[in-house]
Amino acid sequence: MLSILLILPLLIGVLLPIVSTDGAQIRKIALAAPLIQLMFSLWFYKNLPDSIDLSWIPQIGLKFELGLDGISLPVVLLTALLTCLSIVATPADQSRPRLFFPLVLSVNLGLVTAFLAQNGLLFVLAYELILIPTTLLVAIWGDKERAGAATRFLIYGALSGVVLLAVVFSFGWLNPSGLIFSYNSLRDLNLSSGQQRWLLGGVLLAFGLKLPVFPLHGWQPRTYSQSPIPVVMLLSGAVSKMGAYGLIRFGLEFLPDGWLFWSGWIAALGAFSAIYGALNAIAQTDIRKLVAYSSLGHMGLLVLALAAATPLSLQGVVVQMLAHGLIIALLFYLVGLIEIKTKSRNISELSGLLNPQRGLPFTASLLLIGLMAAAGVPGLAGFVAELLIFEGSWTRFPWPTLFCLIASGLTAVYAVRLFNRVCFGRLDQSKAKWPSTSWRERIPAVILSLLVIVTGIWPSILTGFSESETSVIAKTQFQLLQPELKP
Repeated sequence: MLSILLILPLLIGVLLPIVSTDGAQIRKIALAAPLIQLMFSLWFYKNLPDSIDLSWIPQIGLKFELGLDGISLPVVLLTALLTCLSIVATPADQSRPRLFFPLVLSVNLGLVTAFLAQNGLLFVLAYELILIPTTLLVAIWGDKERAGAATRFLIYGALSGVVLLAVVFSFGWLNPSGLIFSYNSLRDLNLSSGQQRWLLGGVLLAFGLKLPVFPLHGWQPRTYSQSPIPVVMLLSGAVSKMGAYGLIRFGLEFLPDGWLFWSGWIAALGAFSAIYGALNAIAQTDIRKLVAYSSLGHMGLLVLALAAATPLSLQGVVVQMLAHGLIIALLFYLVGLIEIKTKSRNISELSGLLNPQRGLPFTASLLLIGLMAAAGVPGLAGFVAELLIFEGSWTRFPWPTLFCLIASGLTAVYAVRLFNRVCFGRLDQSKAKWPSTSWRERIPAVILSLLVIVTGIWPSILTGFSESETSVIAKTQFQLLQPELKP
């Protein structure tokens, strides 16, 4: 059953260039793959499929091992959902559709393979697979500065992949049983504290580049601001979550001693990233860059929760991955719509979008929901994630948690500033009377807004399934922490 999640995007992606030349028809066919993925993922919540274990290249320890658990299934579901919405969000007149949609499905294939992988080397292959199509999507369909953004993204991504490959091969070289990269083998690998600390340094670098966190974020603002809207929805909502997922698997699960040693520094880095992202968001005049820096700030909260590694904070990590994926995709889609309709993304040039006659009142109303969710307003998905993170992290790292609380307050500052300047105020008579959004254009934003509201009111949708896995990881960290707490 698991193989269906991979066969669909692979098969449809290969066939798309030859089955049709009509862009609208190609989009409909491309949508079938993530839509079926989404339905299977929902069904797997009640009926977990059997794992897959097939030999591939045994000489180097590469096996086709796939499996689902409470940590991987939610992000597979998020990936399928955001791929669906990204395809729906693609303009009807998309240029070169026979190349664009197969590349989008390639990103989906790499993400789902990485989240399903139960073999370290297979994870690396999927991790690297994503880099090529995402770079091409930015380089070909991006904005005016797309070449520089794509080059920077490629360099940072390649560095991340090389470091991760070195770490995974180090696991094999240090394994007395030989080149075995199965997750079960890596969990049981008895490495010394010194070995774990050095390997964790590589893990932090590799996945810190992917999240990203300060100071490894150099690619993010430019890439997010130059990518086409459907692509940035996938990049910010799903691809970045590979960083958090990798830190859970390769850091907390495989290197628990090393994680405990570095956890204080990791928490401090998360707090600094949260403050840095929020302050930079406040300073932006470009609405896309503002949302990009807001994403960086929220990744800082996620890193703090990972550092604490308590049962509540790790639940917060899973919820933050899902909630942030929905919120950031919603915000990028809405600011993209505003940019398309008004021909501007400069905050100083926009005002009065809530005007019912000549503005974009529907889009502005949904933007308010997205900004409120990003600011952690109760009743929305962002509040659930932040509450779990702050309460779960306070006992271990009170000072970093306090700084992250301040960063959360600053989120409200840039959210109110953006909404006040863009949606209120007087309309510029020479520029107003923008074309209204069609219902087809509204569909992705409406779906994401409803999910943000529903998951905020009914948070067990986000928290229930992953609790058993996160509790086991937190228990391991707690047991390692006990000797340090004794006088």
